[in-house]
Amino acid sequence: MKLELARPISSLLLRIALQLPLLVAVVLIGQFVGIPSGVSALIAVVGWIACIWLLSLRKLLGLAAILVAISAIVYFFHQPSNDRDWRPEVARLPRSIIEGDTLRVENLRDFRWDSQTEFEERWLQTVYDLRTLEQLDAIVVPFGDSDLAAHVMLSFGFADGRHLAVSIEARAEMGETYSLIGGAARQLELFYLFGTEADLLGLRILHRGDRVYSFPLDVDAGFAKELLLELSEAANQLNERPKFYATLRHNCTTSLLRHVNRISDQPLAFSREILFPAQLGKLLHQLDLIETDLDWPEAKEAFRVDETIRSAKDLTTAFSDALRSSRP
Repeated sequence: MKLELARPISSLLLRIALQLPLLVAVVLIGQFVGIPSGVSALIAVVGWIACIWLLSLRKLLGLAAILVAISAIVYFFHQPSNDRDWRPEVARLPRSIIEGDTLRVENLRDFRWDSQTEFEERWLQTVYDLRTLEQLDAIVVPFGDSDLAAHVMLSFGFADGRHLAVSIEARAEMGETYSLIGGAARQLELFYLFGTEADLLGLRILHRGDRVYSFPLDVDAGFAKELLLELSEAANQLNERPKFYATLRHNCTTSLLRHVNRISDQPLAFSREILFPAQLGKLLHQLDLIETDLDWPEAKEAFRVDETIRSAKDLTTAFSDALRSSRP
């Protein structure tokens, strides 16, 4: 009697266990044929329920194997490329030319944003004297009201008042938007964006309404220079060998951590603050890497810069100065 009861229970549990690989496979295939993730997930759930009632366990196992095989094939055979119909804000890859202490950046972005979707395109060629590099800021932009998810950037400050912002992002095609699933499904290429603070931070503060924190880092100029050269070389490599953005492995924070650890005498360990980068400022404060004597709650408030920018009267030529005008 127990054996007869155990068999249907085992069969039911196995059918239920097949839901996850079926869901992942269908959503992944949907990404490659242009079906939104939510629609793919709904198709997978409804289809799975129907298959439970219509198919034998053997046929259900066969269907799952076929779908998983198809999803694995399209995932591993899909290759990154620089030759796609890119969105205009990520259309040009930066390229750096280093000659002694001179860094020349081609395709540095300096868009003039009128809204989140309207802008004047400006791509610059800019020269920096690396001997005058004197400041490095960590920029943290939380997503909405989240205290966990955030975008992280770096900004390199020079003695002449200019700031070079570096943001590691997902490179999206026309009609494509960033998504966690798209990043995990190899649908987005990796993009190192070099630009002005007026562009990268102005967009987020003035048009997206984001909170933005700019933490001045307590590091020497030699480290900042080496890190900038490391990022420049990585950006150059993408011109020749494109890579996929990866939601966890190659995102804005983990990629920056990898570059920092390559040149640091004291590498940073992967931690909760790296996984949830809205907490990165707290980690930097705990490690005494922020130039401040304030405790963390005071420092977090002091280095929030979005409200300062929104209240500034003139941002036409002095965006970076205004950004730092309220620092203690």
